[in-house]
Amino acid sequence: MHCGEVRYEVTAGIATITLVRPDRLNALTCEMEAALRAAVEQAGRDGSVRGIILTGEGQAFCGGSDVVELSSVVDASLPVEDFVGGGGLFDQPLSYFLATPKIVLAAVNGACAGLGFVIATYCDLRFAAEGAFFTTSFAARGLAAEHGVAWTLPRIVGSGAALDLLCSARRVGAAEALDMRLVSRVVPREALLAASRDYLL
Repeated sequence: MHCGEVRYEVTAGIATITLVRPDRLNALTCEMEAALRAAVEQAGRDGSVRGIILTGEGQAFCGGSDVVELSSVVDASLPVEDFVGGGGLFDQPLSYFLATPKIVLAAVNGACAGLGFVIATYCDLRFAAEGAFFTTSFAARGLAAEHGVAWTLPRIVGSGAALDLLCSARRVGAAEALDMRLVSRVVPREALLAASRDYLL
């Protein structure tokens, strides 16, 4: 609805926002992030919407930031202002998730990495499909924890588990994510959206 790579649907009072770049593991571009924000804010304003489900199409929830777009920052033909200080991907806070008056449930259907992991932590609840996995990714790339995840993650799993996930960037499966309370529920993949909708109804 907001762009071809973010789908917005409302059924029975539940807004479902789907990241639609399955060939790229739903990796976020600047355009997609802006469309995601617009969709979340639209659902927040809609009096008929009681809850929001955020999910991904295909085998991934969100694989993080699009590496092609990230690499273009160093391309001399593109001004850095397009990315920093100009409303680009590196300059957009995710606090709009916290500002929405509706419950936001991340239905994590597969890989949830980097910026995708961060977005999941900004949601109020996280359900995972069997076979889904999580990784912060940043340390493996020599990066600091970004986009506020060093603030959100300890509030979900505690400081010790958060430090483990941030410092190691290791891959955490759905069962372990449930044990550490990163997710609230693990269900078969084919039942994920139905379980998420039933919870919010």
